[in-house]
Amino acid sequence: MGQFLSNFRNDPTIPDLGFDIESKTAIAQLYCTVTDLPSPLLVETTPSNEDRDIYEELNAKLVAPTPQLLAQLKEYTPSDAFKAAIEHATPENEEKAWQTVLPTVEMLRSFHNYASELQDGLPRLLSVLCSSDNQFDQHPGLTKLLAEILDFVFDFDYWKIRTPALLNDFAYYRRLLAGGRHHPSPITPEDAKVSELRSAMQEDDQAHKITLFLAPPTPMLTAVIDTITTDLDASIASTCLKSMVASIILYDHIDPQGAYSKQSCINMKTSVKLIQSTPNVPEESSAETLLSALRFNSKHLKDESTPKNIKSILLAS
Repeated sequence: MGQFLSNFRNDPTIPDLGFDIESKTAIAQLYCTVTDLPSPLLVETTPSNEDRDIYEELNAKLVAPTPQLLAQLKEYTPSDAFKAAIEHATPENEEKAWQTVLPTVEMLRSFHNYASELQDGLPRLLSVLCSSDNQFDQHPGLTKLLAEILDFVFDFDYWKIRTPALLNDFAYYRRLLAGGRHHPSPITPEDAKVSELRSAMQEDDQAHKITLFLAPPTPMLTAVIDTITTDLDASIASTCLKSMVASIILYDHIDPQGAYSKQSCINMKTSVKLIQSTPNVPEESSAETLLSALRFNSKHLKDESTPKNIKSILLAS
């Protein structure tokens, strides 16, 4: 199978992955029986000393809470209290529906909080695992950690799809909040000290975020994808911007007319606009850094042939 997969990449072989996804699984035992070789799935997964701190931190935040979160989602059952409160809008029915929905809201809040931790921790985890090519076996503990996180992500979304009433319950909760007759429970213990108005504003803001989180059919996987692609896009944009600036500077020194003249094949107006408008890039590729690189390293920037608008932007930056 490894040799088959190697046909789709440049490397001649696919290296064995020396990490243990689940110790002594049936697949691993079958591998040993058929091949009479030690299974790569039975290798030690204890985190290395250099990985231990991040492993323990992310394990506590992203793996330890998952059994309880998944159990809450599986045990959720819709209530008829909301239907009764809508069809017969009496104060008694509304109060019963409110008390019924509060535990569900706390559960959804815990889901959203986990997703926030996931969006913070996943890039850090991947940055270690992807620090060099084909080195997963050097980080067995973190590799297993990633597998456990993704396993939860898929399980969570599987059960979320099967509980469409969650969105209806939360929509009813927001409807009661908007009516002003019910006050939200404090988001944190510290919030119990703030005014009712501020507490309501905080709850409305978080309720909006929870609604956006729950909107996709697979919210946890969507959070993972958004996190990875956002982080990746920023990295790619940073690399491209720095490469573009370096190329402009080199071209400006090589070509007799320079990079800034109207005869140049480089569209400096578009290039400068890209530098100024690209968001979420690291400091080393920020607009200030890159424009300064052009200003101090260009050969023909101050030539008379340089358009005044380009000259004013770069020399004033």
